[in-house]
Amino acid sequence: MTFYFFKRFIFSERAGSLIRRISWLSLIAISVSVSAFLIVLFVMNGMNESIQKRIMSLEPHLVIQKKESTRSFDLENEPIFKKIKDLETPQFAEFENQDVILGTIDGQFRGGIARGITRDRFESLIDQLGNLDVENKNRVEDIISWSKDEIPGPGEVVVGIDLARSLNLFEGDYLTVVPPEGLLLPPGEAPPFEKVQVRKIISTNLADLDAQYIFYQRGLSLKKFSNTASRQSGVEVWLSSGKNAEWLKSKILDDKYSIETWVERNSALFYALRLEKMMIGIFLGLAGLIASTSILTVLALLMSQKRRDIALLRTLGLSGQRTMKLFVMLGVMLSFSGVGVGLLIGTGLGYYIQENPINILPQIYYDSQIPARVDWLLILGVLLVSSVVSFLGSWWPAKEALSIEPAQSLRIKN
Repeated sequence: MTFYFFKRFIFSERAGSLIRRISWLSLIAISVSVSAFLIVLFVMNGMNESIQKRIMSLEPHLVIQKKESTRSFDLENEPIFKKIKDLETPQFAEFENQDVILGTIDGQFRGGIARGITRDRFESLIDQLGNLDVENKNRVEDIISWSKDEIPGPGEVVVGIDLARSLNLFEGDYLTVVPPEGLLLPPGEAPPFEKVQVRKIISTNLADLDAQYIFYQRGLSLKKFSNTASRQSGVEVWLSSGKNAEWLKSKILDDKYSIETWVERNSALFYALRLEKMMIGIFLGLAGLIASTSILTVLALLMSQKRRDIALLRTLGLSGQRTMKLFVMLGVMLSFSGVGVGLLIGTGLGYYIQENPINILPQIYYDSQIPARVDWLLILGVLLVSSVVSFLGSWWPAKEALSIEPAQSLRIKN
């Protein structure tokens, strides 16, 4: 019976042109707002997943440093590494970090981070970058290759592309590297420095790496800085899955070591992404809520224009509560018609983009693709919130049916 009245009172000729047009506009507005909400959040899910995947591929899952010493580790005898081997099948690589001041022959200066890694780690980094670029490019010829023959040797470094642009550097140029504590020397005393050549400029599509880091092979460059106060050494740990990093950290905690997971090192980025997603979701949700308020207009017009019909229904034996329930269901059906269409469009386009990422962004962006990831929990949340909003939005005007007196309404002429 509800579906019969839904057709007769809202979308039929008997409903009247005003109610019919507003109903169609309400249905379209709700459909567009729900589909836009889902598509945007699915795309943001895909972008966040793409960023996390790239970070897990290029950055170590755990970074372990001694708190009391900066000396190199003895991987065979350190108790913490024995614990890790008992719990996981990791890969270890020693590294050294140092804050530096970089100067060019043109007189430009900028701060950066010099990171010394092993040759094996360089080879692994080249392979990982190549795999990620192949996944994210439609044409292999678009990939800027980095071969293992271009691993930096003695007196050579690899520079992130954003850092190179800020210093106007090209491959083959020379950099002067100075430790920051050299600025604290008394006047007239020259700070230690080392001149290095740019072997390769790379793009990792990670802002921190591209904008701050220079990489060199441990033991072959920046030897003069081996005893500087700002140099730190540690061990990078790669796990079978980066998602195990938090669990493994909880199992190997030790007061003698400083342990950071890839999530902790990028916590500011992940917080910004969550905040961005939340704010966009709130504003898109408010837009959908505003569109859904048009149901109030439809039901208010319906109650005012169909008072005689409602009075006839009441006279034929339909109780006030049953009448109110009928009009609540009419509003809910109208709302869910729009929500259902929006869910179908949004989910369908989300799955299409998930399987066929769109390549329309220029290469100046870190990720030129527009990916997506469909989240069924989000779809379920939309259904639950839509149910509550549609019920409340329909109940408010429908309760007017209780105040209609059949005898009085039947006396009124149209």
